[in-house]
Amino acid sequence: MRLEEHLDESTPLPFYGSPVSAIRPDRSPPSAAGGSVVWSGPGDQRRVALTFDDGPHPEWTPRVLAALAAEDVPATFFCLGRNVRDHGDLHRDSLGRHELANHTFDHPDLGRHDWSRCRDEIERTSRLMKETYGVAPRLFRPPYGHLGGATVLAAAEAGLTTVLWSAQAREDLVADRPDGIVDDVASQVRPGSIVLAHDTGSQDRLVTIDRLPAIIRRLRDDGYRFVTVSDLVAAGSASATTASHG
Repeated sequence: MRLEEHLDESTPLPFYGSPVSAIRPDRSPPSAAGGSVVWSGPGDQRRVALTFDDGPHPEWTPRVLAALAAEDVPATFFCLGRNVRDHGDLHRDSLGRHELANHTFDHPDLGRHDWSRCRDEIERTSRLMKETYGVAPRLFRPPYGHLGGATVLAAAEAGLTTVLWSAQAREDLVADRPDGIVDDVASQVRPGSIVLAHDTGSQDRLVTIDRLPAIIRRLRDDGYRFVTVSDLVAAGSASATTASHG
């Protein structure tokens, strides 16, 4: 049984070394002055970022890339290190068009792990991606969207922006009417949305991949333009800088 299961609600979790602590276990100074977590981009333009987690996968990822190419749309792929190790060549031609980002090496629930494990998962993946693609990732997404203080600190120290999402492909809601995924995604998207989907996993996720062209066309009809997450976030940073100097 974990220590926290012995504690009542009025008892703080361990100050140092626990998954929720954003302080280094040895209490040494962090190597970063700060970091950021984003759920979406600025809402002043009809721009949207499509993201795909957990790949690359030898069957699914090429299907996603083909659909994106046919519609001339960029996307951001949050890659698992173990899949980059095994199938990294699938994204050899993605550089300069799509964005490749860090999604840990083994997909653990970092909300349950301390700073050392979080740091290892992030750094190991970034190092492998740099070796494989020649470019280190700038973005990080924690598996399951689970964040503890240790994860926030490890990502910040790695120089990565932590990216969650504000809309997602909810295949479970359209199990009996798979074409409904198009309307469901469109109903969630707002200017600046970051949309979560996957390019590997359970078979129900193919509902989204099979209808990706239809989703893209629907959003285009609604006036949206597609960008990578970094482009979406950079637009927000530029707007904030302009406002601060106004």
